[in-house]
Amino acid sequence: MAAYHGPFIWYEYASADLERATAFYGHVVPWTVAESGMPGIQYTVLNAADGGIGGLVSTDGGRRPGWLAYVAVADVDATLSAYLSNGGTVVVPATDIPGVGRFAVLNDPDGTTLAVMTPSSDATWTPDSMRKPGHCGWHELFARDNNRAMDFYARVFGWTRSTAMDMGPMGTYQLFAQDGVDIGGMMTMTEHMPAPLWNFYFIVDGVDAAMERAKLRGASLLNGPHQVPGGGWVVQMADPDGQLFSMLSGTR
Repeated sequence: MAAYHGPFIWYEYASADLERATAFYGHVVPWTVAESGMPGIQYTVLNAADGGIGGLVSTDGGRRPGWLAYVAVADVDATLSAYLSNGGTVVVPATDIPGVGRFAVLNDPDGTTLAVMTPSSDATWTPDSMRKPGHCGWHELFARDNNRAMDFYARVFGWTRSTAMDMGPMGTYQLFAQDGVDIGGMMTMTEHMPAPLWNFYFIVDGVDAAMERAKLRGASLLNGPHQVPGGGWVVQMADPDGQLFSMLSGTR
């Protein structure tokens, strides 16, 4: 069982059209896809060069479409209790998956969803994977109040405040860290956003080429490409399902 608490470890996409989603993401992001062979469910694993980073699943059964991230925790039941005592709610109660681990799906006080898991494996988290193609290089939360959200996640996951960046009229972009390593940022959502959300940036080899691959497969551009502090380039897009996804590269 995992002894670490707070890192992102898995990314899952739910779609009403698994065939289209598989063709799209397998073409746009440097992933190979393979069926998991899990009994009773069609589950496609997304593999980076060094192993699985996530999966594709159907929205059948009431799954909300779009991306859902899993955070590793030392104790799923204790984390569920921490969510509830700090104003969160339960979407899927704590459940065991034989040979995989124990998980739950939870909403923060804004209604923004993450899954938590205590894996069965003894794998340990390092920040190195956040720099590799096909992995998620950044985790971004648009909250109703970024200070309140940061306080919540500090209590339940132990994330700590890092650099606070002044974004002018857009407010403050608050970086947050896991074990002293910056893994994402939080902002107060703008009035044009329909609801709070998590946004995940997957690493590609050049955002321009990846953006064009996505457009050819039916995606639309939302924002970018633009350069971010540190020299990287990002682009935000809507996939063929209309769901937000973002990409990150050290080169344009």
